[in-house]
Amino acid sequence: MRWLGEDFSGGFFRRIYAPSNPGGLWWALMVAVVLTVLHQLLQIAFVLILLGFALVFKLDLNVSHEVTKAALVSVLPASLIVAALGWWLAGKRGGRAAEVLGLRWPKLTVLGWAALVASFILVMYAAITAIVFIFHIDMSQYTPGPDGQSPKTGSAGAVKEAMFDIANEPWVFALVFPAIAIGAPLAEEVIFRGQLFSALSQTRLGVAGATLLTALMWSLMHVTEPWLSVGLIFVMGLVFGYLIYRFGSLWVTIVCHGIWNGFYALLIFFVLGGGA
Repeated sequence: MRWLGEDFSGGFFRRIYAPSNPGGLWWALMVAVVLTVLHQLLQIAFVLILLGFALVFKLDLNVSHEVTKAALVSVLPASLIVAALGWWLAGKRGGRAAEVLGLRWPKLTVLGWAALVASFILVMYAAITAIVFIFHIDMSQYTPGPDGQSPKTGSAGAVKEAMFDIANEPWVFALVFPAIAIGAPLAEEVIFRGQLFSALSQTRLGVAGATLLTALMWSLMHVTEPWLSVGLIFVMGLVFGYLIYRFGSLWVTIVCHGIWNGFYALLIFFVLGGGA
């Protein structure tokens, strides 16, 4: 395993994660709530600014679609602010921010990173395939039209439909892509697999309980999306919990989360939407 990096040695169940959170559980819960609420408020503020700009210049808008697009664009600045605040708060109550958040840089080679990300993507697609097969899911019910139209059987989810619509607008996609691939993963991992995961794993719940609880909380944050999306987010949360346990680094989940989001966005843009 030397060619993959030192952290790959030791088998599937080697534990590298060593949580450190002197602030305790209640402090971590409060921080998670504050960061989550702040992220939503910042998005609302940025959306209002963007829509105000559009009104000033008397742009012709489809309000429902434009609000969702503006919300997606606003994810990047909101997430960067939340991540920076999360870092600052992690250094309070006697903690060292890098240790509390688990921002240890993993000992992996370039090939190790490639193998890790590829394995993560394969596991997720295997989970998707299994869920679709077991529950006899018709994926057409969750696939918008090329212009983001809802399927005849219902909604594919506001975000997914907006992404399909954005695939026809390259300049908007260029604004949304960093929000999807960088902003959202950074903020969500800091909130759910950062200080909160560290605090929960130091209770009787342990890493397994922390993984289950943070995956559940993260998936419930997306409850406005179709149940299939919520279920897949829960499964991804479980996988991220294992990756934290195994590699002891929040960078691993940030990178995997970002590549998954980015890959999916590019797939919509070049293949499923109209971006090609």
